Amino acid sequence: MNTMTTGHRARLTLCAALLATGGAALAADGPHRPLSEGDARNGKALYTRECSACHGDRGAGDGPAADFLQPRPRDFTKGLFKLRSTESGTAPTTADVLRTIQRGIPGSAMPSFSFLTEQERTWLAAYALEKGDLLDSPEPEPIPAPPPAPPVTPESIAHGKEVYAAQGCVNCHGDRGAGDGPSAKTLVDDDGKPIPPRDLTTGVFRGGGERADLYTRIMTGMDGTPMPGYLGSVPPEDRWPLVDYVMSLRSTAPGKPLPKDPVLAGREVVKKYGCRGCHVLDDGKGGDVGPDLRVSGQKLDPAWVRTFLADPRAPGKIYPWRPHRMPGIQIAPEDQAVLAAYVQAMGKRKVVAPPPDVSAFPAARVEEGKNLYVLRCAQCHQLGKVVETPAATQQGPDLVSVYGRVDYAWSQQWVLDPKKIDPNTKMTVQGLTPEQVESVRMFVWKTSAEQRAGSATAGAGTK
Repeated sequence: MNTMTTGHRARLTLCAALLATGGAALAADGPHRPLSEGDARNGKALYTRECSACHGDRGAGDGPAADFLQPRPRDFTKGLFKLRSTESGTAPTTADVLRTIQRGIPGSAMPSFSFLTEQERTWLAAYALEKGDLLDSPEPEPIPAPPPAPPVTPESIAHGKEVYAAQGCVNCHGDRGAGDGPSAKTLVDDDGKPIPPRDLTTGVFRGGGERADLYTRIMTGMDGTPMPGYLGSVPPEDRWPLVDYVMSLRSTAPGKPLPKDPVLAGREVVKKYGCRGCHVLDDGKGGDVGPDLRVSGQKLDPAWVRTFLADPRAPGKIYPWRPHRMPGIQIAPEDQAVLAAYVQAMGKRKVVAPPPDVSAFPAARVEEGKNLYVLRCAQCHQLGKVVETPAATQQGPDLVSVYGRVDYAWSQQWVLDPKKIDPNTKMTVQGLTPEQVESVRMFVWKTSAEQRAGSATAGAGTK
């Protein structure tokens, strides 16, 4: 029986008309982004592991590392993005977000995530846009592509200098671009927090160091900061000269050599990579996203530290209970050596002992250590494939990699009283005697050395 009244039909007809109108308006706004809600869902776990330490669980720029970083991580929920090819005050294109994830932001703690797959970077872009309520919006239009760049000449640089002064760039960046203009100390970001202007003499530019990168950055500005876009105020004929002048400000003087003291040198290098955001450093200050490096310095072999810094992703996730991963930061080889020495100095270790000769361990002690390990340690620590522990119960590192990584003598004191060394550790006292700890260490180190030798043999056999 059809009980629909004339009023019902009229209301449904009106709703259908409104929906049709809205659909037409949406289509007129332009195509949707080439990302989906499914991409954002796939990116959630990846975001938690790779990004939330800085940007926070909700994307609000309030992760546990944020307070120790300058500039602060982006708050995605505001929908404001610094690095865009779109006009100031508008959303970034999907390609803009993907480019930032892939390239990182030079001069900040945001590294390149090129070590992730293209698909994973796509998922992260979708998740970030969703947090800014931009995923379902139409794909924005970038500003018109710049005309072909003319050759750089002394005349173009001189003209650019005039434009630089006329546009008021000196107020923030200073006469010579050193970030020391009269307004420099008064600048704040959109959260009211101090934000220093870029020191252009370093030649490190947030959006990339090519002429085209700088052209786009000047024209579009950096939303959320005092840096405006100059698309409407700088005539086309003045744009490339302005870029040329800014790039000419880069200093050609040799860099200041690092101090010889490993702590002072390390302090200089960690600024470059934003290490304090995740790690407590020698002064007792820093984030707790990763290990306290004062403790790491007591136990880690400096040679292993250098190897780790060359490829931080190679060992896998060392601490299963930590939600975050160290990104594949591209650390310069000379900085790897400085950082390894800095970590060692933080641990106050003047002499690094070589690993023990595991062939000299008595078989009876090794067997005793095996039994004790299974009873007291295996519930939290895996030992490679020799003693496997369910992933759900793993609380500490896989001890199969201790040989050549962890100091043998240090491990004795650690097992006996871990809280004395690190009050914040999750490691508990196992109630073992010093003799029993010695047996456990013999079993673990011997197993680790044998597994390492076996892996090396297997690797050689595949070549």
